[in-house]
Amino acid sequence: LMKKLYTPMKINGLELKNRVVMSPMSVGHCVDGIFDAAAADFYRTRAEGGVGLIVFANMQWDKVRHAHNVPLLTDEKYIPTLQTITDAIHEGGAKVFAQIMHRGTSAPRATIDGQEAVGPSAVPRKFTHFEMPRALTIDEIHEFVQWQAEAAVIAKKAGFDGIELETNSGYLYGQFWSPLTNKREDEYGCQNMENRNRFMVETLTAIRAAVGADYPLQLRVSGSDLLEGGCTGDDIADICEYLDKTGLVDCFSITAGWHDSTVPLITMEVPFGNWNYLGRQIKAKVKAPVIMGMRQYITLAEEVVERGDFDGVVIGRQWLADPQLVNKAMRGEYDRIRPCVGCNALCLDAAQAGKEVGCIGNYECNRETALRNAEGKLPTEVKSEHPERILVIGAGPSGMEFARVSALRGHKVTIWEKRNRTLGLSLYAATPPRRYDIRYLGQWLERECRALGVEIILNKEATAEDILAASKDFDRVVIAAGSKAVMPPIPTEEGADIVHAWDVFEGKARLGKNVVVVGGGDVGIEVAMTIAEIGTITAEQLRFMMIYKTEPEAKLKQLLNNGVHKVTVVEMGKKFAPDINPGSRWSIMYRTKQLGVDLLKETKVLKLGRDAVEVENAEGKKSIPVDTIVIAAGAKPNNDLYEALKDKLPKVDVIGDAVSVGRIHNAVASAYSLAMTI
Repeated sequence: LMKKLYTPMKINGLELKNRVVMSPMSVGHCVDGIFDAAAADFYRTRAEGGVGLIVFANMQWDKVRHAHNVPLLTDEKYIPTLQTITDAIHEGGAKVFAQIMHRGTSAPRATIDGQEAVGPSAVPRKFTHFEMPRALTIDEIHEFVQWQAEAAVIAKKAGFDGIELETNSGYLYGQFWSPLTNKREDEYGCQNMENRNRFMVETLTAIRAAVGADYPLQLRVSGSDLLEGGCTGDDIADICEYLDKTGLVDCFSITAGWHDSTVPLITMEVPFGNWNYLGRQIKAKVKAPVIMGMRQYITLAEEVVERGDFDGVVIGRQWLADPQLVNKAMRGEYDRIRPCVGCNALCLDAAQAGKEVGCIGNYECNRETALRNAEGKLPTEVKSEHPERILVIGAGPSGMEFARVSALRGHKVTIWEKRNRTLGLSLYAATPPRRYDIRYLGQWLERECRALGVEIILNKEATAEDILAASKDFDRVVIAAGSKAVMPPIPTEEGADIVHAWDVFEGKARLGKNVVVVGGGDVGIEVAMTIAEIGTITAEQLRFMMIYKTEPEAKLKQLLNNGVHKVTVVEMGKKFAPDINPGSRWSIMYRTKQLGVDLLKETKVLKLGRDAVEVENAEGKKSIPVDTIVIAAGAKPNNDLYEALKDKLPKVDVIGDAVSVGRIHNAVASAYSLAMTI
């Protein structure tokens, strides 16, 4: 029996082949509203992966204020390149909606040619670093309505199957709804439901008149602003109910939060399905179909649609990780789906910086055109003309990605790994609280390698002599040995209890009451957060205590935020964890501070002692009481084996951190780039 998720659904008169929607995501390849061929290839690849509907993101209609690296619907001259994209999606078997958006007061001046941002009221926003916007006049609101109707006609001519209006994330329509940003006292103010929705209803009416009765109009709505004083989930459900009764909305697509929210919305610490309650309360009040986004994954999507919670599910970043998502799920190949780990590093962060998006685990993502050969095949779809027997040293992300791609290309690969497990150093990134999802990528790589016949030998420490002795059985050796810890040259008292951050992540370190972490980079901050959480109550304990009311709320907060260790981080630089991508860094820093970790920046360690660490900064010298010192002072390439072998073997390569210490995506890119050439 086919799961309901994979059965057709209708939005107005349009039938979708299934109920999986690819979330709107800016992917790049656009200059001044004109797209290059790579954009069409990116979307065709996803359409061929089985998705029912793709929402094409952030199409701007304001003829005066728009960014330059985004799709534009301000003139019919943009139709030809948009048509290449809609044609590609249709050829791939999916439908496509044009998402029309205006950032309103969320637009930094630098992105709109230095002009003032405009919105319902002159309320500055944290998101633009409090630049002062201007309130729209009534004439300008009427002009905006007309411009959107014209944009919808252009989208229809360009081959889009419907329109989605973007009200979420704190953009223009959400600003009209929210008492935080709408202080107007005229007919577009927040005084009552009619006024609050007047701009939206006028826009929907104008678009409907322009595109016809059977053309789908969908609203993307944040189920709650998640801001103090903003619209609550109940407010948004009431707004959706009001709009539903107009008969102008054919479908509601639900998200959560504004960009200004101080709540993680889609990073890995957010539990899967966390925001579904917001969609359910909207679904209870409207007759139009409701589709739910934000932290979904395919098996959860199957469950909530089967149960009738939602009519369909919106999935975004998972399509970057694996373009074959639905095809694999429909075949029951859930273990073969390359996971999204919710890091935002190369997707949301890249989009917000105006760069082309990618995926840390999928080197092919958004590079399809550049990687294809003359026949249109990707390197992983082409067998090498010279199959080799390859020995790989190290089963971290770079070693396993190299082995995976090489095996797909027809090579016979063996991996030697010194530990009793795979994942390499990526396990340490996945060990801090709420960072577990990172290990999903390594687990997938191991499963894929084994499925492709790669031999992984654990507990096999490689010496240069071992490799030379075995080299008669291999045509090539690839060193993927990762990095090794740097121990800083700091005067140390005999008997000082010193451990390395990696020992803490491995669970091998015994920690005393007072802990000083030397080094406040990504590893230093994450190990500090890990230690500071020890002894705080778990989610399960909190659930039990709340159900049975064992403690007042203030006490529960105290138990959530106070562990058993006193932790101090000492960092010489001006910024903590500068290497963590912005989309993950802020919440990690927020939690680290919430746990009461003392953070000392621009501070030099003078001496590591048995009972104290002596430091010096602008305020002078001081002693910090200590029982255990944790070293997190960086890493350097572990390339000793390569240096020992490079002149003794005909084919020896080095990849990943063994070349240059980087992030997981650097390791994956390094591995894929080598494997595609062999």
